Amino acid sequence: MTNAVTSEWSTVLSQPRTRAGSLARSVVPELPGVYAWFRDDECVYLGKASSLRSRLRSHLATSLDLSRSTLRSWVAVRELGLTREYTRRRPTVMTPVQVAVVIEWIQGCDLSWVATTTKEEAALLEARLLSAWRPPINVA
Repeated sequence: MTNAVTSEWSTVLSQPRTRAGSLARSVVPELPGVYAWFRDDECVYLGKASSLRSRLRSHLATSLDLSRSTLRSWVAVRELGLTREYTRRRPTVMTPVQVAVVIEWIQGCDLSWVATTTKEEAALLEARLLSAWRPPINVA
C-alpha cells in the first residue's frame, strides 16, 4: 500500500461515525463521495456515490426489493446464505422475514463518508482504496 493510499484510508477510517439505524438523512450531504460501513469497528463495505444522500437512502431502504443496493444484496447473501442472483431478482422474491434480517444487520452498522468535489473524484478514490484493501462485503 502506498503512503498516499494509506493516508486516504486513514482519512476514511477517521471520519465521524453514525449508527445507521439512527442516521438523520438530512445530515448526509447531497455531494459525491465515498462512504464506509463499519461493524464491530471494522470497515465491512466501501462504496462511491454521485450523491451520498441518495445512495445511502437506497442502502437504508426497508422495501423488499434488494436489487437497487449492492450492500443490501450482499448482506442477504452473507447472512441468509442466498445466491446473489436470488437477492437481485426483479420483481423481488425476498420475503419480509428475509429482508428484516438484512435491515437489522445494516441498521446495526456504523456509517461514515468523505465528500468529494465530483463523482469522478469519488470513483477514483474508491478505486484506489479498494485496490489497496477490499472490505469483506466488497467481494466482486
